[in-house]
Amino acid sequence: MNTPTAPQRVIIVSCGGSKLVTEQPVPAGEMYTGSYHRALRRAADALTHGGRSGRVFILSALHGLLGLNDPIAPYDLRMGDRDSVTSEQVRQQAIDRGILDADVTVLGPRTYCDISRAVWPQLTEPLAGARGIGDQLARLADIYDPARHQEPQRPARPDTREGSIIEEIERRADARHIAAEQRAARRRTRYATCSQLVIHHPTRARGSLTFPGDTAKSGARASAARRLADLYQVQVRARSDDARTLDIHGTPRNVAHFLSALPRALERTEARASEAARLYGRWERHSNARTHLASLTPAQRRARARDFRAAAFEVVVNVILDPPDTVPEARGGLPPWSQVYPLAAGIAHYYWFDPAGHEDPDETARILANADRHHAPAAAPPEQQPPVRTARELSD
Repeated sequence: MNTPTAPQRVIIVSCGGSKLVTEQPVPAGEMYTGSYHRALRRAADALTHGGRSGRVFILSALHGLLGLNDPIAPYDLRMGDRDSVTSEQVRQQAIDRGILDADVTVLGPRTYCDISRAVWPQLTEPLAGARGIGDQLARLADIYDPARHQEPQRPARPDTREGSIIEEIERRADARHIAAEQRAARRRTRYATCSQLVIHHPTRARGSLTFPGDTAKSGARASAARRLADLYQVQVRARSDDARTLDIHGTPRNVAHFLSALPRALERTEARASEAARLYGRWERHSNARTHLASLTPAQRRARARDFRAAAFEVVVNVILDPPDTVPEARGGLPPWSQVYPLAAGIAHYYWFDPAGHEDPDETARILANADRHHAPAAAPPEQQPPVRTARELSD
């Protein structure tokens, strides 16, 4: 039986208002001269590795889909204006060019994405939710120059002119924001790291999550991930050769959402468990704890504290997924290890958060945009694939 092949990758970029001044037709790839369009083209070139792993088209408000070498003359028309191209026309052009079943990514304003989505409902939209042109340009730069954040350059000394000072203030604010995001991203890697998304088909993708830490912590985090997977409509497979890693399967968008959300959800879950552990630490220093700790060796005390935090983490996960109406109060005079539930559940209940809405739209868009499509292996026929166990089955 022949296995299905991965669909070709197509990047569609919007046209631009700034055009070459000429009286003769020129290739569409040379017509648009604006900085925004050039940034779109640089991102498209990066995603297709210079055309080696995909095709780039320009969506023109007048002409519809244009190849980079299609000759056109200058025109003055915006998408959405009267006489601009329609989704029906774009669909027919997609059929004529043999890309109706392609894996499509659209780079451009919302109107261009809306026209394209009517033709390719499963398209990827890396600029979705961007806050203005500056945010869009920053996202595009993340695609064609992903190393730009690794070593932020020292800002230049501000000019004495008012405009330059304002620009310098804005640059420094952006640098602080970028540095804060980098610190947060590094902090989340302590709980989970995700692999590159691999898209086999517009409806099938896979990724993986690896959980660092000792065996007990990584196992607890993997168990929590399996339970949270149902909220994002993805399936998980435990690896027989690597207990710290889970393989994630589902639609490209759902898997990307989960890869983005899971480290953030785990970070907040760990924070709640740490708050319960701090309660334990304060109790140990209280005079009431002496009678309970007197017979324990230092090693036993450390083991009790470690077991308490592990149990608190599991309680927090349970409360977040199924919050109770009420939580019993902790009783004075009893050691914390005998009442983990009221202590940890009380914190989790008071600071409850919805684990189903923790993905970051910007990161999700980057995961989808940077997915491996060209080298994705074809999926095996259903009868050759091992059965996929649901998250609930794996947690049982």
